[in-house]
This record gives sequence, C-alpha cells and structure tokens, in this order.
Amino acid sequence: MAVKQQDLLRDIQKCFIQLKVEENKTGTVSERDRNESINIGCTEFPDDSEEVSSILKAGWLEKTPPNSGVIYQRRWVQLDSEYLRYLQSPKEVYSKRMISLGCVDKVVAVGDLKFELHSQNRTFLFRADNIEEKKDWVCCLEKALSDYKNSESEPKNPFFKRGTVDLSFEGYLELMSPRIKVYTIISRDKLYLFKNREEYLHGVGVTDIDMRMARVKDGEKRSFTLTTPYRTFSFSAESESEKQRWCDSLNECVSRSLSCDGVCESLWRVASNQQCADCSASMPEWASINLCVLMCEKCAGVHRSLGQNVSKVRSLKLDERVWIDDLIRVFLQLGNAKANAFWAANIPPSESLSMDANDKHRLQHITAKYVHGKYRNYHTLYGQQEALNSALCKAVQSADLLETLTLLHCGADIKCHTGIPEFPTPLTLARRSGQSAQAELLTQNQNIEAESFESVVEDVSIQSYCGYLFKPASSSRPITEHKNKADFAKRWCCLEGGVFSYYKNDHSNNKCGGMKTSDIICLSATSPGNHVYEHTFEMYTEEGRGYLFGADDADTVRNWSKAISKAMLPPTLFDVCGPCDRLGRLRCVEGSHGIGWFCLSGFKLQVLLENTVQTIDLRKLFSLTLSDNDGSMVLVWRGGTLHLPTDRKPHFVGWQTCIQQKSGAGDQPLSHQQLTELDVPVTIDRCLDHVTLYGLLSPGIYRKSGIDSHITKLLERFHNDARSVSLSKSDISVDDVANTLKRFLREVKDGVLNGQDNAKSWLKAAGLEDKSERIYQYQNLLSNLPDVNRATLKALTHHLLSVQHLSDENQMTERNLGIVFGPTLFQSDGTDFKASQVVEELIQNYCSIFNVSESELQRQLNLTTVALNRHKSERPSSKTTSSIICAVYLERIEEGSEVLVQIGANMTAVELVSDVLDHKGVKLVNEDFWTCHDILEKGEMDRMLHNHEKVLPVYFSPGLQCLLVVKKNPYISSILKYLEMIENVCKSGTLRVCEVKSERSKNYCSRYCELSGTTFRLHKELQNSPCEREWPVKDLKVYNGYRSKLHSPTPWGITLVHDKQQWYLCCDNEDEFIEWMATFFSIQYDGDIWPSPLVMQSHNS
Repeated sequence: MAVKQQDLLRDIQKCFIQLKVEENKTGTVSERDRNESINIGCTEFPDDSEEVSSILKAGWLEKTPPNSGVIYQRRWVQLDSEYLRYLQSPKEVYSKRMISLGCVDKVVAVGDLKFELHSQNRTFLFRADNIEEKKDWVCCLEKALSDYKNSESEPKNPFFKRGTVDLSFEGYLELMSPRIKVYTIISRDKLYLFKNREEYLHGVGVTDIDMRMARVKDGEKRSFTLTTPYRTFSFSAESESEKQRWCDSLNECVSRSLSCDGVCESLWRVASNQQCADCSASMPEWASINLCVLMCEKCAGVHRSLGQNVSKVRSLKLDERVWIDDLIRVFLQLGNAKANAFWAANIPPSESLSMDANDKHRLQHITAKYVHGKYRNYHTLYGQQEALNSALCKAVQSADLLETLTLLHCGADIKCHTGIPEFPTPLTLARRSGQSAQAELLTQNQNIEAESFESVVEDVSIQSYCGYLFKPASSSRPITEHKNKADFAKRWCCLEGGVFSYYKNDHSNNKCGGMKTSDIICLSATSPGNHVYEHTFEMYTEEGRGYLFGADDADTVRNWSKAISKAMLPPTLFDVCGPCDRLGRLRCVEGSHGIGWFCLSGFKLQVLLENTVQTIDLRKLFSLTLSDNDGSMVLVWRGGTLHLPTDRKPHFVGWQTCIQQKSGAGDQPLSHQQLTELDVPVTIDRCLDHVTLYGLLSPGIYRKSGIDSHITKLLERFHNDARSVSLSKSDISVDDVANTLKRFLREVKDGVLNGQDNAKSWLKAAGLEDKSERIYQYQNLLSNLPDVNRATLKALTHHLLSVQHLSDENQMTERNLGIVFGPTLFQSDGTDFKASQVVEELIQNYCSIFNVSESELQRQLNLTTVALNRHKSERPSSKTTSSIICAVYLERIEEGSEVLVQIGANMTAVELVSDVLDHKGVKLVNEDFWTCHDILEKGEMDRMLHNHEKVLPVYFSPGLQCLLVVKKNPYISSILKYLEMIENVCKSGTLRVCEVKSERSKNYCSRYCELSGTTFRLHKELQNSPCEREWPVKDLKVYNGYRSKLHSPTPWGITLVHDKQQWYLCCDNEDEFIEWMATFFSIQYDGDIWPSPLVMQSHNS
C-alpha cells in the first residue's frame, strides 16, 4: 500500500511540474517536440550475420506515452556502451531515439515495473513486462553508466564519448521522408540526426548513419540523396552552395571511413568477413574480387591454382591500389554470408571444409564449389538465356548485388544488349543508374572467360547419355494421338553438351533433328496404352513443338527421363523431386519473373518459386478453378494460391489434364479421392459434418431411408467435384445425406477396409473369444491400413460414437449402429453378424483402438454437446430462411481477395470471420485480432461489427452500398488495455465537430463532447453550457474515418450515424481516438467488446 501511495504522489508531482512548465513557457524545447520521435523505417533489412555492434542488452519495453497520452508505446530497446536506443522493431537499423549515457545522471526504479533515466533537462520513463526484466534493465544501465563515467576524465560533450568532439560539418537539413527539419552532424565515420541543436546539446539524438556503406548522389537544385543498403535518405539544403558543401563533406567522410583503418579493418567490421568463406579460418587477408569472397592464405593458394579466368585473387594488405572505395563497398554490402548464400547454399555436412583440411581435400572442395558449381543456389531462370540477360539488365539498376552475382555465375551474358542504344551494355546501364557498386562488380567479372561457365554446366547439369529410341515421323497429327508400330522409326539419340540430338543410326554424322535442353519446357511420361509402345515420353519446346519417343522397356524410358530432367531442372528442384510423371516450367504469377518450375509425381506437385521448393498434395486443394474464358488455372491450398495464366503451347493442355486427374476422382479408392487436411475424403467429411449439425437428434438417423433420386443426384455431384458441393439444410434432407454417405461407403472401390482380403481378417479377429486379444488384433489391422483408410475409419468411428452418445434422443444405440454400418463397411449382404460386432466394438473401445486419450474423447464429446445445444435453440423456429451467398473481402478490397461465403440469417460476425479465415487457410492465433468491418464511402469509413452482431442485415442495409471486409484490427489491443486501466467508463473533452447540412456547410466547430452512462451529448461551448444535442449511444452507428471531401484537419476521425444524419468528430491524436472509440464500444456492447479465447477457439474449430 505504501508503494502505491508513493507512485500516486509521484504522478501528482509530475502533473504539477508539467502544468508549471506550460504556464511559465521557459523551456526552449516544447513538451510536444520532446515526446515525438521520428520514424525512419528501412526498405531492406540486414541479415543476422551483419550485426556488428556490441549490444549489452536488448528487448521490448514500453516507453512514456507521447503528448501526455495514456497508451504506452512498445519499442525495441538496445543498450550499448555509449547509447540507449529504441527502435520500431528488432529488424530496424535506424532508431527513433538515441540517448547518450553522457547526459544521464542516474537510473531510478519506480514501482514494480517502471524505471526512469534522469538527466539535467528531462526524465525518460520505461515500463518492463515483469519485475525480473525491470531489475535486469536497471542493473545493466547502472553498470553501463558507471563504466561510461569511469572512462571519461571530465565531461566534454553530453553526446559524444571520446575526448574532443570531431565534427567535420554541422547544420540544419530538411529530411524529405518523413518531412521534418533535422540538425545534422558529421563526426568521424557517421552522420548523426537530431531534432534540433538544443537536443544535441542535451545529449539526445534521433539516429546515426554508418557512412562506410553509404553513397552520396547529387540531386536537382537544393536536394541530394544518401543511399545505404537499408534505405535512401533524401535531404534538402537551404541553398545550392550549402548543398555542395554538404555533398563534399559527406563524400570526404565516406572515403575517410573506408580507408582510415586499412582495408582489413574496414572489411572485418562485417561479422561474416571475419571468417574464411571456404574453411572458416579467422581474420582472412585475401579475397577473390570477382567471386566476392574473403579467404585465408591456404584457400587463396588453391584459388590462384584455378586460374584468373575462375578466381581473381588479391591481398587485402599488399594490393592496396586495387581496393578502391566502390570495391570495398561491394564486399561490405555482400559479405561472406550473402556470397555463400549463393556459392555454398547446398553443402552437406559431410562435404564441408575445415581449416585443418589437407591440400588435396581443400582443392577438391574449392573446385567443386566454384568450378563445378556443385553447391550453388541456382537462379530460377537458370537455362533460359534471354530471361537471364533481361534479369541482369534489371538487377544492375538496383542495389541488389547478390542478384547480380547470382545471375552472372548462372549464365547471364555480361555483354548482352540492353535494348537501349545510349546504354548498350549492363555496365553502362549501371553507371547511368548511379549504381557504382554494381558497376564495380561487373567490371571485376568482365574479363572472365565464357568457357568457365560452360564447363560448369557441362560438368554439373548435363551428363552425356546415348542410346536407341523409337520416334514417330513428323506429321501434322498431335503426338498425343494413338500411334501404331508402323508410325515409329528407330533413332540413335544423344544428350551431350546441352543438346539433345537424334540420328538415323549410331554411325551417322548427320543429325535428323534435335533441340537445346534449355529450350525444353516440358517432359512428360505417357500413360501405358496410349501408343503401341507401352513405355513412351513426350518433350515440348519453347517454340511449341512436341516430340514423342518410345522404348521396349520401362528402365530405358526411366533412365532417359532422369538424364533429360537433370539437364532441364534447376538443381534445387532436381535434388528433391526424384522420378516424376511430368515436369517443366509454366507461367506463374507467384514465380520469379513470372515463371515457376513444376514437378508432378503421383498426387504431389512440387513447385519451385523464387528459391524455395513447395510441395502441394493436389488431393487436398481448397479449390481448383479452370477459367472457361481463357483456360487459366487457379490452385488454392493451405500454403497460398497459384495463378497459372493460359498458354497456347500444346504442353499447357497436358498440365491441365494431369492436375485435374491428380486432384482426386470420385470413382477411385479412398486414397485417390479429394481429401481434407486430416486425410479424410471430402465426400465423407461433408456428410459427417452435415449429419452432426442437423441429424444427431433425428430419431432413427441412418436407419430411415431417403429419396433415391435425391441420393443418386447428390452422389453424382460428389463424384464430379466434391469440393464444390455445399450442403444446405433447406435444400436436402438430413436422411438423404445420411444415405448418401452409406451408399458411398458401400460402393467406393476396395472400401474403407482396403479390399475383401483385409475385410476377412477383421471378421476373423472378431471371432476370437478373448476380448483383449480381439482389441490387439484390431489395433494391428488398423496400423496396416493405408493412411487415408485409417484416418477415414477413425473419423467415422468418432462420428458414430457421437451419435451413440445421444442415443436417448435418436434411439441409435451401439447395437443399432452396428446393424446399419456392419454391412456398409464390409460391403457385404449383412448375413455375417461379425461385421456388426466389429462396428460395435470399434465404438465401445474407441480410445484404446485408435490411441485417443480419455481427455481428448471428452473434449470431442463436449463439442458434440455444443452442437446439440445449438440445434435445440434453433429447433423451435418453424420458419427456415435460406442462406445467401455473399462476397466478403479479406484484408483489402481488391480483385482476388474476395471470398464467396454462404451467410445464413443467424450467422454472426465472429462466425463469418472464422469461415473466411478457414476458407483462405489463415490460422487463428491468440495474438491476432481478426474482425469483420462494414465499409462505406469506398473504404473511407469502416465500422467494426460486434462479434454477436448478425451479418445479413448489415449486408443488405437499405440505402447504403456497404462491403464486408475481414481484417486484422490494429486498435483492439490498445482499446482493451485502455479499458483495463480505467474504473469508470466515461469520456469527455473538446473535439472539432462537423455536421453536413448542405454541400456548402462543411465547417468544423469546437464542441464539448460528453459520453457517460448510456448517452452521448454535444455542448455548444463549455462543460456547463446547455446541451445542444444528445443521443442514446446504442442507437448510434460508430464508424472509423470520414469522407475525404470534408477535408478533416487530422486523420483520426469518428463518424456517428443516427437515422440519416451524420456527425463527424475530429481527434487531435491517435491516443485520443482510441480512448473515444473504446468508450463508445464499451457502452454499446456492455463491456463485451472481444469474445473470450474459448469462444474464439470453438468458432475456429
């Protein structure tokens, strides 16, 4: 209690101190300026290996609310030996504020979680997440402060630590983004930004910029830019002469920072450059200036033995003239870490090189790495010369050195024509774009002989292969048409040097035809029976031509397919795909440069997008859409969406057919059906869900017959495309669905038990006298079932257990369920009673047979009870309202983000959110606040729907063109925190208010607003003045934002809608906006703003 009283007194003292400062106005820096920080976000983020500064402590803290607000701001805080900085996130490079330890007098713990840094001019308040974290921060700060003070003989400058301040230039500049005037100082190898000179003198800055990797570029009139690997800073000076002085000083700083400590010290500042790129020996003093790696002396000797055409080796200490500023900048921006992300991406642990390796092992490893390209991360455009050249021309105009390095060493022509007469080569294009580091990288690789790359290709990707194959004569008939034996001729085929050729015989020197392997866009194994030769394969080229080859045995076709695929595919994909039915490249919106590599093997489609291989089980697609207009395909799966634009080349039709066939067929065994993520066929899953929702209480469910024509029609729909079937209670009876399930189980090929032989084993186990022995045999038989059959049997048994759990309502006991499902599961005539016995014992011993814990079973039964209660609450209603399919958008209103959702009359917002996220495969986690929003005025105004609010009336609101959007709510977390801090839910204060009465009346006037009890009131002037207007809060619709044509003075607006009248409230800052919205929501929804985690979890389930 005493501690709380002290906290209260301290807060009261602060309030009086702030009031006194405002009255006297003696401070040179306003409170608003002190609290506001500058957000300097990165456009690129550093790798973890690039972290070089010695951080004493780092972590999340909450800092003082700005502008006397109540919502603390969470920041990533870092402490080193000189400064305390806070940043927007751990990835950011440039801080929002940096506080010199030289200006801090002491560290004071305040209460349980807070601590303060005291200086002569101001106090910085921080709040930790727990007591231990706060104590750790206080301890680290006190030690850092003590070390700082002991290292200084006497204070010289509150911001800089060491001795006399070394300032090269200082003054005011205007930062263009964000647009603000900053006091700027050049000191040693860094550029420091301050809000003003007073803050510099008080020891408080904004951020610092490392000039070692920076580049200065002159702009128009008074402007210039400073480019770093992480963002570009745009500045404007007060005059052109002033700008020139700044540019000269900054360029001098760059040169000084690169040369003052020598080349070694400069390059070693990047952590990954402190180890040899090949063997990890420490402090390497040699470099390959074209391969962009630093290496030790032993590895440098091996590099030299490879020749200048492979690796140009230079010393960091002896070849000083080589190390110009741009070359140093290349090695700083790449570093061994990024360079090895290309050269050494796929080194197995058994083939890594240690610093103690002998000369023979070292030569083998380095030759394999750089000459043969064995471990490279090959570019996705590998093998496509024109695409590689185009990508190189694009890359040299950016700051992405790694992309340029990758393209150069994957076959891009360094002298290719850019298509621009004034700048014909990539080198001239880089210089025109002001990318001096790119130009230097190109210069160092300009004299590398082209043969070096060709040898790589020949060695690693295209091994020679020869043999006889059968090829039909060229004709106008498509190669997919059936061919007789007379159509084929024997040809000697060779794959060598990146070319596939075929000859009349093995003695002939005249080619009958051929193609470059880089031109092959598709290789497909043909299904047996299509041609007279059982074993054939097809190849399609970029020009649209198709080739068919056959052999007498499967091994010959398999070996040829392997050799051709190794020549075609990027190594990243070839290493994981293995034998496949169809492979090649397709146009793909999500792929690198609009191209993706695809490999189809069985039901698995492996896709190489960018640098990662993703595996898609086509049976588990959420949806597969083929456009009737242009033939394009859209695949939606749990990992995302693939858009495959149509291609008029003949191979694309084959891809369409294969993907459709492998996505699941209704007349095949269970493992070939369309599946859910749990390996249950979609047909079974949809039927079980429907019966669970609407049939658990139906007397005699599964025993009563349905209408045969309805069952036949529904089963046919499931066979055609189970994913597209949506079951509605109003469209089909629950008995029809139940009988559809039974007919599907009875007719599906091989059944759930995987054939009659396995079914007899189950019946034999049921005949054992000892119960424990029967259960043991059931467990063994279950484990021997295929994965899909085992998952299906478990899902079905769990459903039957739920039905039996409610047998008092539906009269379906274990005995009755056994009688019904025994013949169904065993696909028999029902004369063998042991089939019914198996079903009964599966239900009775569900936990032990399927290895489910008792607690898990109880959880599942509780979910069934929830469904029961929901059904009971809906049952008294005699009127059934049909559902309506509506378009709902996910996160933003744009093409491709809409989701078609079936919305019933009783669907609530939280149910809609769950359906949309589930449809898009978005996993709900506790930290996310997903809500549904009613969007008006083309996105300018949006209202969060309460979780219990019915959706359909909102969607069809009269007189309003509204759209529904499901998105993350950025304010819910702050709103809940604010409401936890206050005792009485009320709010009052002066706001700028606008009521639009006519097109000319759009003025904002100050009004005293009062929100208390259940009423919102507007006073014309002061608090005690008469109330001008008032409304019941629950009659208002509260929207975030307002129409742009009102020209609001701030972006934080609230629109109140009552009948046809709209009022616009303008808040001064975000904290004030959050407080008003929180109060409105709390009163409107009686404090129930956000559903409990249990409710959200049940909806998500």
